[in-house]
Amino acid sequence: MEIIEYFNINSGTIKDKSIQNFCDLHKQNGEIVYQPEVISKICQQLHKKNIMSVVSSGSALGLKDNYAIVINKHDREKNYSQKRNYFNSIVYGFEYIYNFYKEMVVPLVWKKNEKDYSAGTGFKLFGGIVTAKHCITCPKNLSIKGYSANELRNSKIYVSDNDDLDIAFIDVGREEAKGVFVDNGKVLQDVLVMGYPKIPTFTNFLTAEKATISSKAEARLTPTKGAIAAFGENYLSKAELMLITAKIRGGNSGGPIINEEGSIVGVACQKPDYSSNNGDYDDLGYGIAIPIKYVSDIIEKKSNQVEQDPSFFYDYID
Repeated sequence: MEIIEYFNINSGTIKDKSIQNFCDLHKQNGEIVYQPEVISKICQQLHKKNIMSVVSSGSALGLKDNYAIVINKHDREKNYSQKRNYFNSIVYGFEYIYNFYKEMVVPLVWKKNEKDYSAGTGFKLFGGIVTAKHCITCPKNLSIKGYSANELRNSKIYVSDNDDLDIAFIDVGREEAKGVFVDNGKVLQDVLVMGYPKIPTFTNFLTAEKATISSKAEARLTPTKGAIAAFGENYLSKAELMLITAKIRGGNSGGPIINEEGSIVGVACQKPDYSSNNGDYDDLGYGIAIPIKYVSDIIEKKSNQVEQDPSFFYDYID
């Protein structure tokens, strides 16, 4: 953000700025804090993503290179946290995004019997937990890491008015210290899928897989980078869904789909049911995600509430 502030046209003249001057400006006790080569690479990445413009370039080690970006003061102050997350995501990639969100993605566990269990995934959003609806409606019991049984019993559970949308929101009313960001996904945009698939002998195993948004249901064409992968009908519900080029196991259900800009764009859901009429879509190797806008709709309306017996929730045990 210091780089953005320095090269922002609205914060001063263009011609007198350079990477060398930026590094000199941020010296501490006369010593360089930011290496010019690192600053140069960050500026190049921001330019590659069409965020910054090149004023001058080609100097030795990039020391005299100059860049420009326009951000007005009101917009900068209003959306500072989101812009910081966006710029960091663009520059540092999915390693940064994973570390930013990993504490917000939580495992859901329910006992099938004394020796076996099933797992799902949820993530913190707007004071509650987003997950897959079947993680709430199918099990006979449920525990969520970081939430006591008593807190969950006092929460309210909402699902979509569309019975075919496999999403739910558990409104626990928490004020989370760290905000998350949401946006619409775009076809061919790289995404990160995070979740807790059931892996033998592990009950707390967060996985992350990089993938690409391959299609949105309103676009019958299903491309991947460099090739047309398939043609698809709008076969599941009457809602717009996304296909992504990532394997989604059962335990991934309810996990976030996060784009390369650091925003949650969808929720991993169940694979489409197989039938002789529909065909076995899983043969294509795609995962299915529900766009985040449908979660926002549930939270805004809160019209369809699910009731659970108080004994349904129990304390999570590591």
